[in-house]
Amino acid sequence: MLARISKLLCLTLFLWAKTADASDPFEFCPTKAFIVQSPGSVPILYGVDLAIGSYTTISPDMGTSKVNGAGFNYHDSYMYGWDYDAETLARFGNDYQAVPLNLTNLIDKPFYVGDVSVVENAWYGYRKGYGLYRVDLSDPEAALVMVKIATHTSMGNPTLTDLAFHPFDGLIYAVDNDGFLMTIDPANGETTVLVQVLSEAEEGFKFTFGAQYFDVDENLYLSNNSNGFIYRVTINGEFSEAVFFTYGPSSSSNDGARCALAEVEISDLVDFGDAPDSYGSTLAEGGARHGISSLLLGSLIDGESDAYFFPLSDDISDQSDDDDGIAFPTGFEIGSSAIIIANVTGSGGFLNAWIDWDQDGQFEDDEQIAEALAVNEGTNNLPINVPIWATTGGTWARFRISTLPDIGPTGGVSNGEVEDYPLTVTEVGVTTRHYPNESSFTSFAFEDKYPQLGDFDMNDVLMNLRYTEYIKDGQVIRIKLEGQVAALGGRYHNGFGIQIPGVDPASIKGDSIAHFINYVRQSNYALEENRISAVLVASENLWDITQPGESGCKFFRVEEGCGTSSRPNWEMTVPFRSPVDVNSMPAMPYDPFIFAAPGTNHGSSVSAVTGQYPGRKFEVHLKNRAPSNAFEVGLFGTYDDASDTQQAIFFQTDNGVPWALEIPLDWKHPKEGVSVLEAYPQFSDFAADPTGMTNPEWYLENNANTQFLYND
Repeated sequence: MLARISKLLCLTLFLWAKTADASDPFEFCPTKAFIVQSPGSVPILYGVDLAIGSYTTISPDMGTSKVNGAGFNYHDSYMYGWDYDAETLARFGNDYQAVPLNLTNLIDKPFYVGDVSVVENAWYGYRKGYGLYRVDLSDPEAALVMVKIATHTSMGNPTLTDLAFHPFDGLIYAVDNDGFLMTIDPANGETTVLVQVLSEAEEGFKFTFGAQYFDVDENLYLSNNSNGFIYRVTINGEFSEAVFFTYGPSSSSNDGARCALAEVEISDLVDFGDAPDSYGSTLAEGGARHGISSLLLGSLIDGESDAYFFPLSDDISDQSDDDDGIAFPTGFEIGSSAIIIANVTGSGGFLNAWIDWDQDGQFEDDEQIAEALAVNEGTNNLPINVPIWATTGGTWARFRISTLPDIGPTGGVSNGEVEDYPLTVTEVGVTTRHYPNESSFTSFAFEDKYPQLGDFDMNDVLMNLRYTEYIKDGQVIRIKLEGQVAALGGRYHNGFGIQIPGVDPASIKGDSIAHFINYVRQSNYALEENRISAVLVASENLWDITQPGESGCKFFRVEEGCGTSSRPNWEMTVPFRSPVDVNSMPAMPYDPFIFAAPGTNHGSSVSAVTGQYPGRKFEVHLKNRAPSNAFEVGLFGTYDDASDTQQAIFFQTDNGVPWALEIPLDWKHPKEGVSVLEAYPQFSDFAADPTGMTNPEWYLENNANTQFLYND
């Protein structure tokens, strides 16, 4: 590795000193990316180290006023590009000076998009509104002929500012200015749009990818003109989303070239982070990395060819812990202030830092605790506030110093240092209240035939629930919901959610919800959008997390032998962005409900009102609990339903029978097809009494016809 680096350094010096004839080719396939920029009247050629984004001037003058459509030719080791002064294709040898070529049949000039093929000795150029063109380079000393391969109409007239040949498959790849990745067949110009790999809306700025090039590992690199950000798209049979890779040079005029058969090399003079790789530590994950310089956090730094991330952190390569720049004199208590001390060596640095407050394994925008903070050499105090929505327990922090002010938690930077630290978040002064209590569950039973009573066995969905509210200074700062699927007896597929009436969804930190199903953390966004009151979705389809059991079983725990004593479980810890006064919170158990699983039918009585697949238009709530604003109110008053929105009467028949019940224990539910009225004879009188005073303990097993109850 060191010998290879020495060879590169020697070659760089050689190229600077050499004054050979312009026809001399490069000695080997360049590993650096070339970027041509024209800030003034002459183009400047830069060499970019893709690993850390550092760039050096290779040639301050390329012998012409502008160069575009550049590409490295693997077949003769020259670089080719469009010479705007000579209005023809030019060749560039190891002195980087333009040598115009004799090009006949010159049509539709000039060109600012182009590259040289890897599998054939030819340059290809594209011009929006005109099409794709080819120039055979087999004998550049002879008269070259430009041939039009395809019209812009046949190609779909894509808006391209550069393109690149894949190192192996012979196709042209390009990402347009809307972030769509496409391939172009050089034989006929057939253009195939594959996938959108970047979105301007998500990134927050406009795209002009004026420099695009491959490496030998089939990674496509995109350099955005406006800010110099370089993205990487992995292409190896599948297509990854473009991920930010490194900070490069920005310019209003950018063109790129690189040998597609060269790897991206990492020297030993690069500092990597060492947090778990979910935070972006290794090169493969576009990890945080810095070219080693005189600007440091603390006084120690060492280099690695890649990250040694936790649990092999702290530079196991040389047994030297160089994370010595950050000190934590105070603890991190939820809702309190804290002090961080940054010790800096060198001047002109800016500090950017993040703490993963919600412990989801990523550093997000609202977790940034220092943003482009100018720091002085020596000791710098950084006061911060621990957000009320932070999660207690162990987490990670990342600190980056560089002369570049605005950098994110990942990607390469040419100087400075990155240091990662594990830390612990605690809380004091927090009390809890539980429903029904700290160790037990309450049960909710649903009949999914609404608005018809159907068999009324009340076992279509049976959910055990426990609630916990965390309270500090008289405000609820987060809630915890724990659920178990006790039975699924419906032939329809249902999802399960909990509405929190009167609580604004904006007060909940939706992207920090820790949602687990069967102990596996979920990546879905549990807080529904476009709701008047907050709605949390535990599962969109409970059959996705439940198995019916033995062969021949249709349902779960409603037929003898079809189920087990173990129950699928889910858990959700929901932090509040804005704490809610305890007196403003609705009483637990809030408002649990079922809804139609997306893309599934819920019977003709429902589809006649909502359409074939009702989804969130179908809901079943507890008696006299109003539905969410997703519900189709046209279902009210149909068939057996006697809901009256004017009188706040919901989800009950005219004699008070509901489609959902709460039973304050782990309930013995009816077998499949057995009405709850038959299994529990006292229920009908209880349901008819709006005061709930008649037969209030109807649900106890000693009040049941036990032969009709399901037994584990």
